[in-house]
Amino acid sequence: MRTRCIFLFILATIVFASCGDQSNSNANLEQIQASIDAYNCSDGRHLVVETFDDEDYGFREVDLGLSVKWASCNLGTDKAEESGPYIAWGELKTKKDYNANNSTTFSYSLAELKSKKVIDKKENLLKNYDIATQTLGEGWRLPTKEEAEELIKKCEWTWMIKNGTKGYKVIGPNRKYIFIPAKGYYYEQQIYDADDSGNYWTSSAYDNRNFSMGLTFTKRSFAINSSGRSGGRCIRPVYTK
Repeated sequence: MRTRCIFLFILATIVFASCGDQSNSNANLEQIQASIDAYNCSDGRHLVVETFDDEDYGFREVDLGLSVKWASCNLGTDKAEESGPYIAWGELKTKKDYNANNSTTFSYSLAELKSKKVIDKKENLLKNYDIATQTLGEGWRLPTKEEAEELIKKCEWTWMIKNGTKGYKVIGPNRKYIFIPAKGYYYEQQIYDADDSGNYWTSSAYDNRNFSMGLTFTKRSFAINSSGRSGGRCIRPVYTK
């Protein structure tokens, strides 16, 4: 019995340690996921894979009991399991090739972004450079870094398969939920980590000429981190009216 207890303790220690040491395949691709500012290592309840299929379609705002309402689907879709368009940070159109050379915000400092009226005093995208506002109208926009952090900290995240698509069911304090699919990201002309990770822009710039803040998750973790602005990410808008 004593030997079995020691074995279980060692096994638990190994599992706990491995959870906090996540490698990132984006590291050699313009360091899209570099410089992690916040990290949340999920516990066992988030690793339970459940399946749910429903016909609850339609793009709308969902009140999760947070400071802003979150969209039920990604921008450009009416089904929660679909990716929608991949957009580079601060841009308004999709591209065939996502790279530093054709990025409109890559290499600009915070001061330069403010001078060019790309971001406001709080270092968030102004509406002329916010794809959600430009597509959906007033009241809709990209979430800020703080609003994405609130989604992580105040909601229950459970890894799910919805209508065949992997992602997280995110349940708010009021028990209403949204599903956020793991649809990877675009770099140059290729999608990476589809079905393994979710990569979503916030409106918040980062104190580095090449990076801005995004929400990133895998089956084992979710975090707010800095990512290369030229990469194409999915968009999950918020509603503030």
